[in-house]
Amino acid sequence: MRPPRTGFLRARVRLPAAGTSVLIVALALGGAVAGCSNSGDAGATATGGGSSPTGATTALADVPMGAMHMPTADEVTTTWEARPEYVKVLPGDWQSAYAYSLARPDVLQWLPCYCGCGGMGHRSNLDCFFQRREVKGTYQYEEHASYCDICIKTANMADAMLRDGKTMTQIRAAVDSTFGGGAAPGTDTALPPA
Repeated sequence: MRPPRTGFLRARVRLPAAGTSVLIVALALGGAVAGCSNSGDAGATATGGGSSPTGATTALADVPMGAMHMPTADEVTTTWEARPEYVKVLPGDWQSAYAYSLARPDVLQWLPCYCGCGGMGHRSNLDCFFQRREVKGTYQYEEHASYCDICIKTANMADAMLRDGKTMTQIRAAVDSTFGGGAAPGTDTALPPA
C-alpha cells in the first residue's frame, strides 16, 4: 500500500497529548513517512526541469546492486516524456531529481535513503523514484519521492557532487553524514565499489 501524501497526514491526524495517533499511522505505514516532509510545494507548477534528462544511464532492473544494464537514449527520452502528472507539476529542482534518477540509476543505487522508506521495501534512493523493473525496457515511476524532501535532496546532492568530480565513495560519505543522523533509519544499501 502506498503511503498517503504527508499533507494528507497533517490534515487528517489529530495529535493527542500522548501522540498515539502518529505512532499508529507510522506503524501502519511501516515507518515510511517518518522522515518525509513536503518542504517543496509539490502542487506548484514546475519552474524548470521539463527538459529530457541527460548523462550516462543504466536500467532499473530488479537485479543485485551494481548489476545495472544500460538503457538506450530513446528509452530515457520516451520515459521522461511520459512522466506522470505528479512529476510534471513538481517544482524544478524536484523534477530535476526525478530526471537524474532516470538518467543515473547507476549512482543512486549506491546511496541509501534516510526517510524511513526501507519499511516500504526500498533498497536505495533509486527505489524512491522508480519501482523495480521486471521487464527490460519498462520503467514505472514511484510517487514516493514526489512528497519527500529527503529523497529529493539525496538525488540532487549526488548530481551536484558528481558534476564537481567527487567519487562515489565521497558522495556516499556525504549522504551518510548529512542524512544519517536523522530520526528514520536508512535503507540497507550496499557500499559502492572503491
